[in-house]
Amino acid sequence: MNSTTLEIYLARLYTDAPARENFLADPETEARNAGLSDADAIALAGFDHAGLRMAATSYANKRAQHRRLRQTLYDALAGWWSNRRSISKKTLKR
Repeated sequence: MNSTTLEIYLARLYTDAPARENFLADPETEARNAGLSDADAIALAGFDHAGLRMAATSYANKRAQHRRLRQTLYDALAGWWSNRRSISKKTLKR
């Protein structure tokens, strides 16, 4: 089994709600369809479903928090730049 394939699939389960729900409905089949070996598919079928949902929710909240922070920083920089440009224009008019 390729560990990269497993890691990519796990990341998808954490970030892609429809893929996660499909996996939770039929774990072995979905894992095999993702290219995992039979042994890995069986192992993932025993995955803690509640834990998977909780982790996915936690990661989604963290991503949203980071987006809000980036937007706040962007807004602050845009305001600073706009203010700086207006001050420069006033200085040039003198």
